[in-house]
Amino acid sequence: MSTSKGRITQRQVAIEAGITPDFLNHILKGRRPCPRMVALRLESVTGIGRETWVWGSPEEMQKALAGFAAGQGAGHGP
Repeated sequence: MSTSKGRITQRQVAIEAGITPDFLNHILKGRRPCPRMVALRLESVTGIGRETWVWGSPEEMQKALAGFAAGQGAGHGP
């Protein structure tokens, strides 16, 4: 699930969670709340707790997802 640079994209996270990249973007920007069932799928894909997806601020969600994406590059090639 990583790119050639070893980092996962928001698009890949969305697809793995069964939602559109646009919907994930709306959640991350605080324009749409994250439904509980989607939060469970996002938690499964990213390991970021469902509490963050449902009740976290947009900044908290963005920071957590950035940390997840950066961690996906650890130990991978260029």
